[in-house]
Order: sequence, then C-alpha cells, then structure tokens
Amino acid sequence: MKKLSVFIALIAFFGLSLVNAQTREITGSVTSAEDGLGVIGANVIVKGTTVGVATDIDGNFSINVPEGYNVLTFDALGFAPQEITITGSVINVILKSANIALDEVVVIGYGTQKKSEMTGAVAKVKTEQLSIAPVASPEQALQGKVAGVQIVNTSGRAGSSAQISVRGNGSLSASNSVLYVIDGVPGGDFGSITPDDIQSIEVLKDAASAAIYGSRASNGVVLVTTKSGKFDQPTQINFNSFVSIDNLINEPELLNADQYKMILDESRNNYLADIAAGNLAAPDADDHRLEPYKSLGHNTNWMDEILNRNAVKQSYSVNITGGSAKTKFYASASYFDQNGVIKNDTYKKYRAKLNLTHCITDKFKVGFNTAFSQSIAVPLAEDNSSYTPWGNAMGSRPDAPTVDENGKAIDNPSVNNPLFAFERKVSSKWTTLAGVGFADWDIIDGLKYHFSISGNIANNRYNRFNPPSSRQGLVKKKPVGFGYYGTEYNTDFLVENTLTYIKRVFDDKLKITVLAGHTYQQYDWEDSYVSGKSFPSDNLRWLVSAGEINEGRSYWSGFAMESVFGRAQFSLLDKYNLMFLVRRDGTSKFNKDNKYGTFPSVSAGWNISNEDFFPEIGINTMKVRASYGQTGNQEGISYASGQNLIGSGYNYNLTPGLASGSLYNPDLHWETGHSYNFGLDVAFWDNRVNFSGDIYSKSSKDLLYSLPVPQETGYSTIQSNIGETSNKGFEVITDVNILKNGELKWNFSANFSYNKNEVVKLGGPTDNFTTGFVSIVKEGEEMGSFILYNSLGVAQEKYEYKNKDGKVTKTVLPGDMIYEDVNGDGYINDKDKQVYNGGIAPMYGGISTHLEYKNFDLTINAQYSIGKKVYAMYKQGGTGNMNGGAVGYPSYSRNMITDMLDRWTPENTNTDVPRAHMETSVVEWNHRHSTRFLEDADYLRISNITLGYNLPKSILSKIYLTKARVFVQGANLLTITKYSGNDPEVQYIDPDRDNNKTTAGVDVGGIPNAKSIVFGVNVSF
Repeated sequence: MKKLSVFIALIAFFGLSLVNAQTREITGSVTSAEDGLGVIGANVIVKGTTVGVATDIDGNFSINVPEGYNVLTFDALGFAPQEITITGSVINVILKSANIALDEVVVIGYGTQKKSEMTGAVAKVKTEQLSIAPVASPEQALQGKVAGVQIVNTSGRAGSSAQISVRGNGSLSASNSVLYVIDGVPGGDFGSITPDDIQSIEVLKDAASAAIYGSRASNGVVLVTTKSGKFDQPTQINFNSFVSIDNLINEPELLNADQYKMILDESRNNYLADIAAGNLAAPDADDHRLEPYKSLGHNTNWMDEILNRNAVKQSYSVNITGGSAKTKFYASASYFDQNGVIKNDTYKKYRAKLNLTHCITDKFKVGFNTAFSQSIAVPLAEDNSSYTPWGNAMGSRPDAPTVDENGKAIDNPSVNNPLFAFERKVSSKWTTLAGVGFADWDIIDGLKYHFSISGNIANNRYNRFNPPSSRQGLVKKKPVGFGYYGTEYNTDFLVENTLTYIKRVFDDKLKITVLAGHTYQQYDWEDSYVSGKSFPSDNLRWLVSAGEINEGRSYWSGFAMESVFGRAQFSLLDKYNLMFLVRRDGTSKFNKDNKYGTFPSVSAGWNISNEDFFPEIGINTMKVRASYGQTGNQEGISYASGQNLIGSGYNYNLTPGLASGSLYNPDLHWETGHSYNFGLDVAFWDNRVNFSGDIYSKSSKDLLYSLPVPQETGYSTIQSNIGETSNKGFEVITDVNILKNGELKWNFSANFSYNKNEVVKLGGPTDNFTTGFVSIVKEGEEMGSFILYNSLGVAQEKYEYKNKDGKVTKTVLPGDMIYEDVNGDGYINDKDKQVYNGGIAPMYGGISTHLEYKNFDLTINAQYSIGKKVYAMYKQGGTGNMNGGAVGYPSYSRNMITDMLDRWTPENTNTDVPRAHMETSVVEWNHRHSTRFLEDADYLRISNITLGYNLPKSILSKIYLTKARVFVQGANLLTITKYSGNDPEVQYIDPDRDNNKTTAGVDVGGIPNAKSIVFGVNVSF
C-alpha cells in the first residue's frame, strides 16, 4: 500500500508540463460579505470561460489570465456575480449573497464543501460564536450549541476537561471518545489550542460524513480549523484577556458539632433500646458502642478549611495575523492560570501556535501549522483515594481540631484529616508539540495533489513526594518519606497523500469532485517510573536523597495503521447531490487474517427548492438528505490484542521470566458501526428562520469486550467480539434572525436531541454483567443502567416478610426501610433487584440568544438535560454521608449531610430517611443499593450571560485601535434541578476507564463545577 504514495507523487510530477506559460499570474481570494469566510468553488471567468476555481477554505485562487484580457467575472452559487477590472497581480473579491442559508463553506474530511451540496449530517460552530462569549476550554465552546452532541463537565477540578458524546455511546470496553482532527491531522490534542485560535469547528455526526476517517470515526469526528491569515492582508494584532472569580455552584450542607453529637447520641439510644426490647443480642461488656459519646470540643467547618473561595482564574492571549501576495501567517501565544475551588489545586497552561503558508509559484504552495503547549498541574488525589481532600471534608467529624500550635495537621480521630492531602508535594507537567508540514500542487486545472507529514509528541513528568513528617510519609508512626517519579513519552506521526479532482461538465450543469488518498500512521507509548523511601528531610524531595530505591519499571507499546480511501461527489443542476465513499484500514492490533477493515458509505441530497415546480410560499431553501455508512473501532484494547505474543516481566525468585500474558483469540476483529441518517434543511422568511432536523439509527456490532474464562485456563478473561448496541434518535436545531437590520439585531437559536440507547445483545455466557458500584449492562436495557432494590419507604409500624408457607423470614421495625420482595419468597436478595435506566440522559440540548444594540451586545447561553437519573452513592452505607453514626463509633464515624435531620423518629414519621442506628446489620439493611438513592437529575443551567461594549470608532481612531471591547460574564450562575446533590453533571469517573459510559450516573460526592464572574477585554490594532 505504501507504493500508492509514490504513484500519486509521480502523477503530480508529470502534470507540471501542462502549465501554460503564455499568461500572466493573478492570485487572490474570494470571501463572503456575510461572514468573511472563503467561498469554496467560486469560478473565475474570462470572456465566458472558466479559468480557475477557488478550492480551499479561505477562497484562495491562483490563475493564469491570457494577455489582453483585463476584466474578470467572479461567480458562485448563491452569490451575485461580480466583475473586477485587473489593476494588479493580487485581487481580493467580496461577494454579496442574497441566500446564505445553504451556501456557507463547511469543512469535511480531506476537503471543504458548500452546505448546499452536503449529503451527510454535519454541524458547524463559527468563530463569531466562540469569540462573543469567551470560554476557558474549547470543549465548552460546543456545549449546548450542537444538536446530537452531549457534553458533560464531570468534575470541578482545575484543568478538568469535559466528556463529549456524539449520538450516544456504542462501545462497552473500547473507546467512546470522539476523534479530533485539527487542521487535517487526526488524533490531535484539543487542549493544545485556545478558543481564540479556532476559525471554525465542524462535527461529523453520521457515518457517511465520518467514514472518511474509517476505524477512528465510530464515535463521531470533531474537525477543528485554526486561523491562518489571508493573502494580501495588513498585519493585525489581537489581544484577548479575562479574569474570573470562581466559587462552587453548590456547597454541601453538613452537620455542625452539636447536630453531629445529637445524631450519634440518638443512634446509640436506638441501639440500646433494641437490645432492651430483645430485637438485638446484647454485646460484650467492653463493646465501645455502650460508651456515651464524648465530644472533642471543637466546631469545625471542614469546607472552610479546604475550599479556596473566590478562586482566581485568568487568561491572556495575543495573536498576529496577516499576509502578502505570496505568504500568509497566523501566530499566537497564550497563558492560562487557574486556581481551583479546592486549595492547592492549581493548573497552568502555556500555548504557542504558528501557521504559515507560502506560494512558491501560482501552482505550488507549502506551509506548516504548529502548536506547542505545556501544562503544569498540582493535581488533587482522585475521588476514590483515601486522601482526597473533598471526600474527607465531607466525612470528617465536625468536633475535631484541624491543626496543632505549629500549624501541622492533627492526626485526630477522623476518617482522615482532610488537610493531610495538602502535605504531599506533587506536580504533573505535560509538554506537547504538534505540527504538520504540507505541500499543495495544482497539477492541472481542477487537479490538486496534497502531501502532508505531521506528528504529535506528548511528554509527561509526574513527581510525588510524601515528606517523612507527613501522615502519608509515616510507617508505624515513624518518619520515613516516600518519593515517586514517573515519565510518559507518547508519539505519533502521520504521512498523507491525496489527489483531488474537481471538474464541471455539461455546460457546468454537473460538478464532479473525486478524492483518492493514502495514509500511514504510527503510535508509540513509553512510560517508566522509579520510587524510593527513607528520606532524611522534608526539604530533600528528589529521589537522589532517598535512602532506598525500592521499585521501578519501564514499558513500551505501539501500533500502526495504514489506509487507502476514495470519495466521489456529484452535484447536478444545483439540485441533486450524491456521494460515495470507501476507506480501508489496516491495523497491527489484529492478526493477518483480520488486519483489514473496509468501511463504505453512500449519501444523497435533493435541493427541492431549486426545482421549477417548487411553489413560492415564503420558503427560500428546502433540502432533504439521506445516508448510510459504516465505521470501525479498535480503540481501547491492547496494542496487539489479536496477536499470540509472549510477554516479559513474569519473574520469580529473582529469575527473569517470559509468559503468555493473555489468551490468544485468532478470531478477534474490528468492532463495526452501521449508521442511517435522514435529514431536512429549511430556510424561510427571507432566510431569517433556518431549521435543520435529522432522524438517525446506528448500531455497533461485534463489540470488543473481555469475556470471563474458566480459572483452569490460568487466565481470567479473553478479548472477544460479542454483542450489539443500538442508538436511535432525532435532533432538531432552529436559528432565527428576529431582527437583523438597523441598530438593533437579535438572534435566537435552540436545539433538542433525543437518543434511545439499548444493549441489543451481549452474546456471552449470560445476558448481563455488573460493573462499578451499582451499574449493570443487560440485554434489552440502556447503557448507564442501575441494578437496585425498589425502596418502598420507611416502615411506620412493624413489618414482616413471609415466605410462601407464611413463615416470617424477617421483621422490620418502625423507622427501618422496606424493600419490594419481587419474587415473593420472603427474602430480600439479588433476585429482587431490578434494572432502572437513566444514567445517560436521553434528552438534552441548548438555548442561545444574542442581541446587539449600537455598541452593546448581550449573549445568553443555556443547556439542559431531561430524563437524567443520578445515583447518590455518597449518601449510602456505613461510609456514606447519611450513615447515622454506624461505623467506628465513637471515634471514626463520618459526618453527615443535613438530610439526616429529617430522619425517622416517633415524632417525625413523614420522611423517607430511616432512623439513626449504630448496629451494623441495621445500617446495612437501611442502606442497601436501592431506589432510595436514585434521584431525578433533570436540569436547566444558564451556562453564561455575557454583556459587552464596543468602543466607538471615533475613540478608536484616536488611540490607534481598530477594535476594543470590554465585557462582563456570569458563568454557571443558575442551575434549576430537583437533584439534591451538589451538581447534576458531576459523576464518578474512574481514571483508568475514562469515558466508559457503562458506569455513568453514579455520584460518589465529586467536586461540583464552579460558577464564575468574568471580566475581560478584546483589543485589535
């Protein structure tokens, strides 16, 4: 397959002889007056003959005009033709359009296309939507703006990124992450660029659009085009900055010391009363639960101790753009600094970017796009760590002291003093460098050869030190100290060759676009670590000071992919559009018999409004679309899962050993997605109202999953292809220009998405498996489902469970929980658990409005989620925040949320909170995995309100500026929800299973998101 690259290069080379030398060279660009974007496909005409076409996203063209001709005509579908008299060698043309609804330029895989010619489901977010309401990260720029794209901010940690899903989730253990393609390079780091660098974002939602990226496109594709400048453009400098003050959107309400003592006293009294009544056996005389509770004499608000209230976040970026007749450029640098809402949680990021394009001749141009970023974080302990400051602040007893007279955290009778988390010294530094070099050659009229070579380098240095005097540095209360230093070094490089041919035939009635390409991409991962202990001092933090180096490891893995692809597009009479596409991927992950996967697609569109019979009823444009396509998935599994390999590191008794690390499955192959899409695009009322709707169905088959095997094999699982999942739904988006003339302009847009997810079949030994805390994957149910007992409330009087013979099997006392005995056998066990859906919201969307009056602008964005359920795991069990003092009394009982004040008592019976008790068996019964903790988590969140003011031109001219805007923004100021937890968006994310949706909707008490007041400025000169 690599020979194809040589073949394409030879075609390009021999085409050079076709260049006509009896002409003069004219270059320039064709852009739209409405949005300033390039007009793809604009024709350059001399005396009725087309001599050139603007073929790239910026509308750039390069033509040879015969001597003696001085007038050029520029024409494009949907734009008024314009004649230009040649006065120099560079011409920049701005076309006016009476109908832009379906004729804006949209980036697609390996090319661009007019929206009127699109046949797939592609959504676009333009630069003005990003700049009006600034955001801290690129993911936030998409939230609530694109139908079919669900974005959830699952954590309030500094520097945390959002989870993005496109039209549901299809994979069980392989990746559900979208593919980012930045400036044409697949697999880029979205965080390596700032929102200010982005020209546009396109989301390829259906398989017919995404299949051009083959096996990496099964979860959708996000195409990011960064700014590149324009030819013959004066140099412009832009400066953007904002500073924000951040606080939690919702702070948990915990018991104070008096309330805590009251609950523990009551818990003990209930325990003693049950013993006296004969409901419980009497304990040993020295049982600590017989001791009265003794307060430690403090009233500590642990949230005050760990929270960084009024945390400051700041961003500064500057970019320079411009161009001459032959060269255009864009350069930027930025700095982002965030202090998290938890103390010591900091995140800094430095970014730089340079895009440069140079025309060597009128037919040949070269360039490169580069991006550098470095992030420096002081990360908190994970939510499931015993030293997480947030979780421990939620649970630490409020009567305990915080620090001693020297300011050192006290090892007090608590779950863990939350301040212990701040004793460790930790840093994580990621450095990434991404770049692509390219060459474009217009071989003959309409035929372009594109070559690119790109690469990404990501390096991480993680350093952790637990000082000898710290709680985590002690061994049997003796100071030891522990150090850990780890590195990661990840690289990938990509070589691409494509040929694109655009031809108009039959008097320009039929436009044909053909693409052929070949790519080769290779990934390599390296990691290593070394750890030591026995440090002489808290101030000597590096491993060179360790008395003993006790562990270490180095590791490498990698894989490669090679692909060929082709696409043919036909546009007839500006009415009928047809596209065929096929991609064939080969991966080193599978054996030679299953190495290759072929992913075809076909799509069609009909511009009904261009038909002669279409009535003039106020509809400007109407178009229908239909598509079918296939994609693949081989992410989320080992680099050679389908290979029969021997691994190292199986050592015994200081002797190095080799062994088979996993069971060999010779039949392992691609996970395959199948997708159908039907769409409608309509614009009416002089294009003031634009509507787009899609109905889709996509299924993922031959799912990659680790099946359990008999222990006699010596292994626990084998990687296999099993089962099928399905996602069906619809999405609509409406954009209305209510007012667009004069001093007052008003735009309103809204989108709604519905997705029905189902695990159709598993194909394994059973029809279900449990995962995480309370999650289940079961045939016929949704991903993000829960397996729970059905809670029937709190018993108001003695309640008895009886078997079929009428024998009492269990007696529930007043104040304790009752659960549904589904099978009626008199026992509450796993057979009575039922499946409940809702961990992934089936309905979601966004609302946005933008107003401009004179120099003022106001933008309001909101997002919502409907049908969402969250399991409040943090409330449950003896270690939960509604435990009633059950575990470790009187020393280590966790604190509780104020919901416990509504517990059942003989005087307070109208409640769903059971009585406080310290007997383990009672607490376990009252805190079973049940619907008691499953809550509705629908929400409407005002994600931002931004008010801006643009300085008038009369002032700008005096201070030598072309633009100056100041703004104030409120982010996440209001969240309307019934969910009693801190944040309906936050859920448990296992760091080793990122974006695994099978465990969605479980809240273990993670850090909620922040609300912010933002002040900013945008300046250009």
